[in-house]
Amino acid sequence: MKKKYSILLFFFLIVGLVNAQSNSVIDSLRNGINAAKTDSTRIEAMFEYMRATLNDNTSDFEPYTKEMVRLSKKIHFKWGLSTGYILSLSYYKNIGNYELALKFADSAEVLLKNDNAANLLLNKGHLYTNRGNLYYVIGDFKKALDDYFKAEKILKKQNFKTLASIYSSIANCFSELSNTQKAFEFDDMAIATARRFEDKRLLATTLMNKSSRLMDVHNYKSADSILNIVRPIVEKLQNTKSLFAYSFNKGDIEAYYKKDTLSALKYYHQSYNYAKQNSDVWQVARAIVPLAQFKIDINQKDALPLIKELSEMADSNGMNKGKADATQLYSAWYAQNGDFKKAYEQLQLFQKLSDSLNSEESREKISMMEVRFRIENKEQEIKQLKAQDQINQFSIRQKNTLNYILMGGALVLVIISALGYRNYQHKQKLQQVRISELETEKQLTATEAVLKGEEQERTRMAKDLHDGLGGMLAGIKHSFGNMKQNLIMTPDNHQAFERSMDMLDSSIKEMRRVAHNMMPENLLKFGLDIALRDFCIDISTSTPLRVNYQSIGLTDVQLDQTKSIGIYRIVQELIHNSLKHASAQTALVQISKTDEQIVVEVEDDGVGFNINELDRTKGVGWSNIQSRVDFLRGKLDVQSEPGKGTSVHIEFTIE
Repeated sequence: MKKKYSILLFFFLIVGLVNAQSNSVIDSLRNGINAAKTDSTRIEAMFEYMRATLNDNTSDFEPYTKEMVRLSKKIHFKWGLSTGYILSLSYYKNIGNYELALKFADSAEVLLKNDNAANLLLNKGHLYTNRGNLYYVIGDFKKALDDYFKAEKILKKQNFKTLASIYSSIANCFSELSNTQKAFEFDDMAIATARRFEDKRLLATTLMNKSSRLMDVHNYKSADSILNIVRPIVEKLQNTKSLFAYSFNKGDIEAYYKKDTLSALKYYHQSYNYAKQNSDVWQVARAIVPLAQFKIDINQKDALPLIKELSEMADSNGMNKGKADATQLYSAWYAQNGDFKKAYEQLQLFQKLSDSLNSEESREKISMMEVRFRIENKEQEIKQLKAQDQINQFSIRQKNTLNYILMGGALVLVIISALGYRNYQHKQKLQQVRISELETEKQLTATEAVLKGEEQERTRMAKDLHDGLGGMLAGIKHSFGNMKQNLIMTPDNHQAFERSMDMLDSSIKEMRRVAHNMMPENLLKFGLDIALRDFCIDISTSTPLRVNYQSIGLTDVQLDQTKSIGIYRIVQELIHNSLKHASAQTALVQISKTDEQIVVEVEDDGVGFNINELDRTKGVGWSNIQSRVDFLRGKLDVQSEPGKGTSVHIEFTIE
């Protein structure tokens, strides 16, 4: 039950197309639709109204979505048409018409295909997010994951904080697929993203999602640690929905981990009060159940009014689960107070309601299975199979024994010939594959020798510069300093002497910088993470390029020296390209560990280039990068367009 609640919390607080608005603002937006004088402004007015009310009420959306689609087709307004399709997807998903929702999703996908305009690209991200939500609702978690990852790829480039919500959705899918480790990984990514955007409410939500998931696996200690981080955030925000979630989860911690009933009651009572402030009957019902149960356990008399409130609220709002909970609490209450007859009556009623709920749940599951079945066109496939089977049976009845013998003999000959030819081809392919593997190994061996020789020469030259030339320059500076004390110079000569000393200092600094660039000591002493961070800081300090460095999960990663140096040189070459050729103002270097992979991403806002011409005009820098990536058995992906910057994505396997 905790898992389901965390998911509901996330979907309620999701950041995207939706924003909560006051009633006066809603009325103003609705009036703006009628006041619009052109088709395009009317479309935009309808969008603003539906975006503002999507979290609160979608019951009147259908006329607006239809009108939005009609007008957009009339004036050939691609953004309006795709937005209308996406809002229709959300509307029909919310009312349970999943097949129609999926049709609108498909229409939007076809419309947005191969269109990379900024506003349409953002719509594509919202499309995949909403379609992922649809697949999640009908229980097709693998398809939901596929859409969430597509949305993540788009929104990551757009640098939208919606990314945190996408990562939480991915975590929920992995949790449903019983991959807890993956779920926690994406929970951490959601939390890190919320922190990066400094969105306190989003941070509280992602932290509480992880806390609820930890409680699902009975790791109450870690869940409690996270809630201790959440507490000052929600207290400062004073958002009652966040405060309700925090108080309820904290009550579970106190009840099931610390075994402190009185403290648990305090937090459950707080959650009950926040639910009342939210005017959310589902939250109130959820808070009453543990609150009343623990009051019964310690024989507090004020449990009975709470049970009555739950029962009446369930009757008024058609809450079958709440009604069943109320009868179970009544049974416990009467038993606690010695009225065993009424306790037994309420227990029988509870059993009847539970059976009804189980039947309803089964029907819902069957209904969802049927929906998935229809969506995947399984009925059509079955019809085709049946028709083919009937044709085959009719054909079989028309054939005689002689035909069977002739066809069988011919089939045997064909099979023997085919197997012989296939075996020959297979041997040829294996031989060719082996030759290719040997050639690849030979190339990699040669590359390894070149790269190792290059790094050894760099190390030797860096040492010679630092220890040899550096020592000589330092000695010369010391000698000049002693000479100065024993010489009597004119003011002009004194000024010239000081300039010479300054030039000597600059030469020493430049020599040390060159030696450090050839083989940074930090890489050998402290590892890849520290070396890259220092490199990015040095570039930002000494050049016009501002480099932002981020690392995820590298704290305890141990890489061999060859791989560390290779990755360092690749990043170094990419940043130098951004500085020298791209005329970039800012750059991002991000390196992260996921499972058994190291992922490196380098992006800049420079002039970009046509990647189709990369192979034809590839310079020494790109050749060095490709050679190092091949040597480390990595995968390189370059994305760039003239005027839109460059993004380089590289993956390495940790062996």
